Amino acid sequence: MSADAPLSYNEARNLANDNDTAVRCKLAAREDLTPEILYFLAEDKAPEVRRTVAANASAPRQTHTLLAQDKDAEVRFGLAEKLARIAPDLSDDERDKLRQSTHESLNLLAKDEIIKVRQILSETLKDVANAPPDVVKRLALDSELVVAGPVLECSPVLNDEDLIEIIAHGTAKGGLNAISSRQGVGEGVSDAIVATNDETAIADLLGNDTAQIREQTLDDLIEKADNIELWHAPLVSRPKLPSGAATRLAQFVADTLLEKLS
Repeated sequence: MSADAPLSYNEARNLANDNDTAVRCKLAAREDLTPEILYFLAEDKAPEVRRTVAANASAPRQTHTLLAQDKDAEVRFGLAEKLARIAPDLSDDERDKLRQSTHESLNLLAKDEIIKVRQILSETLKDVANAPPDVVKRLALDSELVVAGPVLECSPVLNDEDLIEIIAHGTAKGGLNAISSRQGVGEGVSDAIVATNDETAIADLLGNDTAQIREQTLDDLIEKADNIELWHAPLVSRPKLPSGAATRLAQFVADTLLEKLS
């Protein structure tokens, strides 16, 4: 029988009980198995078999929560990548149980004790416009920048209200810089970043041409900027400066920056 030939239920069941791990792994990779066989393999004693099930797009929803709690981190890595990939494609017509199961598993992975699991999830979801908001927010509030950073900088799921709330709550070290680097930072978010007095995050905000910063906020920053050299270059490069700002900046910025003010 060829490797691609369809298997009967009994044939698949026999292979699922084979003593050879390689045989069970090969079986676990198939996408034409009944849900019962894949669920059985999701509980296999060999982690490599469970890893294969975790990566199998045809694995039934019942395996998601089971594998999200697997003791083998590599199993959870594979599941995180797969679920983050398929979650946005779950349409409104999909059964509630399927959405709920996937959502529940993503939540479990978002609080996984292994940083890499959470990081994989964040990296995969960062550009997904219809990713589950609560999962994205959990990742954004993560204490590790490698987890929080991707969604803080890129996720379209996070609106200005979310970002202001996250800033007030406190982010991982470097998280404010990630927010400052977002495309189209709103005025309210800019004010919240400035209110933290984080000099490097403010420098990144000033250097972000797409960030909207109120004139009064820029005026206040210019008043403080004399002794904060980190702000000088991004300030003089801002596309729109308040009236009189160039004259004030010229009093303390380096000569090499003056030509940008002319």
